[in-house]
Amino acid sequence: MSAHDQELPQVHTQLPGPASSALFARYTPHLTSSNADHSIYPLVETSRRGYLIVDADNNTFADHMSAWGASPYGPTPPTVKAAMDTAWQTHGMQISGWLSNTAAYPLVEKLAAIAPGRITRVEYSVSGTLAVEGAVKFMREASKRPLIITFGGQYHGESTYMTAGASSDLSNVSSGRTQFVSGVVMVPYPNRFRSAFRKGPGPFDDTEVLDYLEYLLIQQVHPGQVAGVLIEPVLGEGGIHAPSQAFWDRLGALCKRWGWLLCLDEVQTCMGRCGEMFAMQRWQNIDPDLILLGKAFAAGGQPIAAILGTDAVMGNTDLHLGSTYGFAPAACAGALAGIELIEAGGVLENARLLERIFLERMTPLKAEIEQVGDVRAVGAMAAIEFVQSKASHLPAPAFQYAVHHAVLRRGVLGIAQRGKWHYRLQPALTMSAEVFEYSCAAIAEAIREVAANPPREAQSIQDAVADAVR
Repeated sequence: MSAHDQELPQVHTQLPGPASSALFARYTPHLTSSNADHSIYPLVETSRRGYLIVDADNNTFADHMSAWGASPYGPTPPTVKAAMDTAWQTHGMQISGWLSNTAAYPLVEKLAAIAPGRITRVEYSVSGTLAVEGAVKFMREASKRPLIITFGGQYHGESTYMTAGASSDLSNVSSGRTQFVSGVVMVPYPNRFRSAFRKGPGPFDDTEVLDYLEYLLIQQVHPGQVAGVLIEPVLGEGGIHAPSQAFWDRLGALCKRWGWLLCLDEVQTCMGRCGEMFAMQRWQNIDPDLILLGKAFAAGGQPIAAILGTDAVMGNTDLHLGSTYGFAPAACAGALAGIELIEAGGVLENARLLERIFLERMTPLKAEIEQVGDVRAVGAMAAIEFVQSKASHLPAPAFQYAVHHAVLRRGVLGIAQRGKWHYRLQPALTMSAEVFEYSCAAIAEAIREVAANPPREAQSIQDAVADAVR
C-alpha cells in the first residue's frame, strides 16, 4: 500500500473552481447538451492519485464512482499494466473473433474454469451493452421464442434500442425508446423496502413480483412464447437491491417449468464487486444459462466484455456476434491479470470489509434522521435511500441531490442523479479502510446538514412524476 492509498481528500475552492469553470466555458459549447451539463459533477478531472480524483483546481475527492465500476482498483494495478504492455508488444491489435491468438485463448480457458454451474462456453464482446444484445440473440435462437422478461430499474445500456428498451430508468430518460422495442416484458424488480403493489414501508415479501409475473402469464403473455429472463443479480442503478433466496428459488422453478433461459447481467456486479467473483455466488442454487461480464472484467484496462453460456445454448449455434475490438489481445491480457489478482487473495475480503463498515456507520442514521429510509450494501456497492418522512414513505429526490452536493464539498465523489432518491457508492474494491471511513463520516455529516434545512419536495407520487419528467 502506497502513501497515496491512505491520503484523505481536500476541497479548498467552491465547486466548480475557477480552473474547472474556465475549462467548462471553453469546451462544453462543442458537446451535446447532455454531456455539457456539469451541474451534477461541477469539476474537471485532471489526474488520479491513489484512490483520489484530482480536479483542475487541485481539489481532491475520494472516488466512489470508479468509472461506474470499470476501474475496480482505483489506479490500474501494475500487473495489469505490465500484462497489457507485453500483449501490445507481442500481438499489436488483432480481431480475435476472426484470427485466433494466444492472448485470447488463456482468458477463455480461465473463464470456463471459474464460471459457476453449467457454464462452459465464451463469446467475445467489447462492452456490456453489446453483451446484452448478444445474450438476447442467443436466448431467442436457442429457444426459438421471441419474448424476454426483464425487471424495472435495471440498466442494460443505452446505445442500442434493444438494451435501452430492456432497461428502465426515470421516465424522462426511458421515454422515446422503449416503445420502439418489441418482445420485452417488464415486471418490477424485487424490492423489500418499497413495494410496487402496496403502500408504506417494508419489509415486504419480494416474491410478490413473481405473483404479478404469473398474473401476466394468465392474462397477457403465454409462457411458451418466453425465451428467457434477463436479470441483474443485484439491482445497481435502481438503488442496490439484493433479492431474497426465496425469490431466486421461485424464479428458478418458473424457468425450469416453462423452459425459460436464465441470463444474469453481471456487467456491474462481476469480478469481486459484491464480495464474490460473481454476485450470484452470494445465494444458493442459482443455475444460469448465460452470464454477462463487463466493467470490472477489464480490471481498469482496455475495454472488454464477455457472454458466458452453457453448451446447450452456445455449443451448436449459427450466431456470430462479430466485434472488431472484442477480446483484443491487450484487453485479454489485462482481464486475465485482473482475475489472477482476485485469486491471489485480499480483494474479495476487502470488498466485504467495506460492506461491513458502511452498514455499521450508516445504519444508525435510520433512527436518527427522518429522511433516511433505508441503508443497503452488497460488497462494495452501497446505497442510502431517502424519504420525505418515515410516515409518508414518499421518495425524496431533492434531498438526495442536496446531500450529493454537500458530500462533494467534503471531498467525496459518489453516484447521484437528479430525480432519483438514492445516493450510491461504488468504491475501489481495494480502497483502504481509512479513506472509506472518512467517506462514511463525511456522508453522515452532509446528511445531518441537509436534514437541518431540508429542500422542498413533491407532495405526491403524481407531483414527483411531474418533477422527474420536466
